Amino acid sequence: MFRRRKTKIVIPGRVGNAGIIASFVIAFAGVVIGATTAYVSERGAAAAASKAELITATLRDGGQLFEAHARRQKLINRVLTGSELERLPVPEFTARGASRPKIILVMDDMGIDKRAVGAVINLPGPVTLSFLPYANDVASLAAVARGRGAELMLHLPMEPQGQADPGPNALMSGMTGAAFIKALEWNLEQFDGFVGVNNHMGSQLTTDEAAMKTVLAYLKHKDLFFMDSVTTGDTVVRRAGARVGANVFSRDVFIDAEVGNRQMVKSQLALVERIARQTGYAVAIGHPRNETLEILGPWLTTAPARGFDLVPASALMTIEKSKTAPMMVAAPALRL
Repeated sequence: MFRRRKTKIVIPGRVGNAGIIASFVIAFAGVVIGATTAYVSERGAAAAASKAELITATLRDGGQLFEAHARRQKLINRVLTGSELERLPVPEFTARGASRPKIILVMDDMGIDKRAVGAVINLPGPVTLSFLPYANDVASLAAVARGRGAELMLHLPMEPQGQADPGPNALMSGMTGAAFIKALEWNLEQFDGFVGVNNHMGSQLTTDEAAMKTVLAYLKHKDLFFMDSVTTGDTVVRRAGARVGANVFSRDVFIDAEVGNRQMVKSQLALVERIARQTGYAVAIGHPRNETLEILGPWLTTAPARGFDLVPASALMTIEKSKTAPMMVAAPALRL
């Protein structure tokens, strides 16, 4: 949607009830409809986690997208284990002719290393850049990237499990409702032009359904989608999104979870391709590290010749809601 210009740039463990409280705050303010709760308190983490179960809501989309994601995840699990691939069905739509499998690549942690912003912008694309809101001069860096035609996301800091520091103004389950909303708004105001949000860390907060309902209802009001980075297998983001009617997507593959492991990057990119062929698309997340960028350049350049379309993250709005997306694009390569 943007014109690309040849421009050289030189760029030097506890679970509280914050989600429940914040859900009430948003609903009371008239920002969100439907994110209500039966329990409200200003005591932060003092309330039991079981209070989240008091929230009741109907799945706004009838659960169809939620169920489609579950079916797709089962297929991905088959790809990961290499089991039963010979018996995978050929979908009906392949007879009518389908588009090529899509690959969505999101680069996280943008803005901390200013030189990396220029390197990622110059990758063959489209590539979606997810900026940390607390990065120095993030608004200017994001504006440069957007001006070069890159699609932007906000990398929202959230509470992790353990002692890792998610950064300033992170969303924490022990916050009071007012503090939770204030932190969320601060993060959303640090730069303009992003189309969606994904979590930075968040292995704790994304298991808190009440908190995630609050976040997702707020993003829905702002017409933003949320991409779950899936930093924990216990994530409830999809379920929370279905309950408040928000647009929620999920990461399929981290391409560089181990710093400095070039072989992992290559094998994970091969996995991205297999998932895309089997399910119609794949969502990959990477980081602007030297070894990742060196491998990504040639891989992205040759991806179209191997039969893939590179698309921005916003394409998921169409892909996941299409009738064909949750299934395979073509008869699968039966053995991995």
